[in-house]
Amino acid sequence: MPDNSLPREYFELIRKAVRERNSGGAGGAGERPLKRHRRGARLPRVEGLPEPATEPQVVINLEEAPEETPDEVIEVSSGESGSPSESEYDSDDFEDVSDDATGQKPLGNISVTIHKPKEVEEAKSAVRNVCCNDEKKHRRFMHMFQLLCLVSHGAVRNSWLNNSKLSRKLNRLVPDKVYELLHPQKDSEMPLRSTRKLLDGLKQTMALWQKHWKVTQRYANGTGLYMQSWDEEKRGEPWKGNFLSKDSFVKQVLKGVGDRDVAAQGFVALLRSCNVNARLVMSPQPCDFTDLKERCRPYDVPYDDMTKYPLFWCEVWDKFAKQWVTVDPVGLKLIEQVRHASKLEPRGAACCRRNMMRYVVAYDRQEGCRDITRRYCQWLNAKVRRRRITKDPQGQEWFGRVVGALHRRKRTKIDDYEDEYFEVRNEDEGMPDNLSDIRNHPYYILERDLRVNQVLCPGSRECGYLNLQKKGLQLKVYLRRDVVDLKSGRQWYSEGRVLKTGSRYLKTVQRKGRDGEMEDERLYPREATELYVPHPATYPLGEIKKNTFGNIEVFVPSMIPANCCLIESPLAVRAAKAVGVQYAPAVTRFKFERGAKAKAVVSGVVVAHWFKDAVLAAIEALQDAEEDRERQELEVQALEGWKKLLVKMRIKSDLNSTYGTVREVEENEREQESQAAAGGGGGFFVTGSAIAPDHAPEPQSSDDESQQASQHSGSSSGLEDEYAAFMDDIA
Repeated sequence: MPDNSLPREYFELIRKAVRERNSGGAGGAGERPLKRHRRGARLPRVEGLPEPATEPQVVINLEEAPEETPDEVIEVSSGESGSPSESEYDSDDFEDVSDDATGQKPLGNISVTIHKPKEVEEAKSAVRNVCCNDEKKHRRFMHMFQLLCLVSHGAVRNSWLNNSKLSRKLNRLVPDKVYELLHPQKDSEMPLRSTRKLLDGLKQTMALWQKHWKVTQRYANGTGLYMQSWDEEKRGEPWKGNFLSKDSFVKQVLKGVGDRDVAAQGFVALLRSCNVNARLVMSPQPCDFTDLKERCRPYDVPYDDMTKYPLFWCEVWDKFAKQWVTVDPVGLKLIEQVRHASKLEPRGAACCRRNMMRYVVAYDRQEGCRDITRRYCQWLNAKVRRRRITKDPQGQEWFGRVVGALHRRKRTKIDDYEDEYFEVRNEDEGMPDNLSDIRNHPYYILERDLRVNQVLCPGSRECGYLNLQKKGLQLKVYLRRDVVDLKSGRQWYSEGRVLKTGSRYLKTVQRKGRDGEMEDERLYPREATELYVPHPATYPLGEIKKNTFGNIEVFVPSMIPANCCLIESPLAVRAAKAVGVQYAPAVTRFKFERGAKAKAVVSGVVVAHWFKDAVLAAIEALQDAEEDRERQELEVQALEGWKKLLVKMRIKSDLNSTYGTVREVEENEREQESQAAAGGGGGFFVTGSAIAPDHAPEPQSSDDESQQASQHSGSSSGLEDEYAAFMDDIA
């Protein structure tokens, strides 16, 4: 460890200076009394003294400050404080050091904060607490997966509420007077009276259910189906708890024992047992995929705040007012007809951490499923829409397929009335009052948010103003329906439309041309175009008008000539040539490759209607011929494989008959090794076999060696001749 203390020579000189000043040698008699040393003052630098032997670990550089200076905070990253210990120096030696002795003006209060290296790293990493792209995709996927599971869970519970045994026993809880109030007669003079009777019947039914449901248990896992943080989701906490079976659910409803969710679901079963058109409403709470923090702490929310707003409640159809009545029998215990804002929408930071209303799904007794979020979210298009998976077209399509898969009934007039109500709510929502909410709004747009290929309709007027108080600006707000999408003539031609004669462009943009230079491109609205009508084929030859490249462009079905048809097949051109009919290669799209120009893709031919059957028959014949050719190639490959296998087997058989099998050679070597090992120590190995020194072969004479060499050469030459004859036979 480096020595962070100051040299002792510094303090000896300071003591000497203090004594001289006290004796009058330095300051004189007229000096003002000495002051105590401030801890923030800097020690004087004495000329001529050597520098400290070791460089201090903590360096604090304080510049001269004016008389009135604010407090300074200096953050130093170090593992040690670097101040001298109290055992080395006595603090009483510095009590008489004045500001004049140091030659510096007094400084303001100074606080020094020393961080450990680990804390500094954590502070730096906390500056940008944003998850990576892979984590974003994972959270989006988990949000969709949890939403699918929760919506399916609501559909399963809704099917359990139609249990006949449950309906018979719950019907006994409702008296006849209450039953009559739930089914009032229509009052032709004042329909509001009938609605009032229905509301009274619902109020009395809710009171009966509260008496029946005496015990309300807490959730098994502490949070139930309320929203979890991503840290809790990774630990698997959302999937813990006791899962009810259908029989257990029916028993709990009949006994009146269970948590809040089961109590609300049982109330729906009670109303259905009275033949009331009641549907179960659920607010699913998947994890928030818009939360992009890498480190998400668990939500510290009290149980009462979490359960203040329910996840399940009930809706009853009022056939007199043509609208749904909201009933919450367990949570807030209210009955309301939602007009602008609902009391069931969570409010407050503590409640919204666990219960963020983004989706509201309703299930009726005929196993219908609808997304009714518009009824309960006041600012659906401005605020809630940004946290829904339906904010982009892909998510909208996916969620529509999920709800459509759970919807198992035909459309009724009640759905028409509800759609009209949703349209009125969208109009009554109003214009947002801040810049973030109006961005990507489905009904309002700022002129600054228009894309390059968009303009406002001529003569369109603003529908309101947006005041930016910080910048002092007032921006005009327009309706999104007044925005016109523009395209160039080539883009309109790709959609099967051409420019009208004398059409005027509304905007010009800079685009890169084919030669790489920037050029002006004119953009036209849809009203300045008309449908492209190609020339029909001539009869009876079937000639088709082609472009300069010798083909015909068919990007949409309307670009096909009236008396012609498009046949898309890789063999279409060959088939038309084989039949000998008039045809035109069809370019259906362009292929864009990186670093290269666009290439036209020919996917078929355009022929006259009376040649259609002939071309299709030729394509079928070519396909059969192609299949036969592929089958023959497979057969040839199989025969070549069998031939190669038989050759290898015959060669192996000849080698085995001449030299013996490999297994016999290995057994002989093993026997020799075992004999050498049994003969005693001192043996040595020659060419893989163990031979003892006592059994070494006797040296042979030169005549024997020449005789063996001639025999070996003769046998090898005879084997080569035999192998050559064998290869000639199998060739």
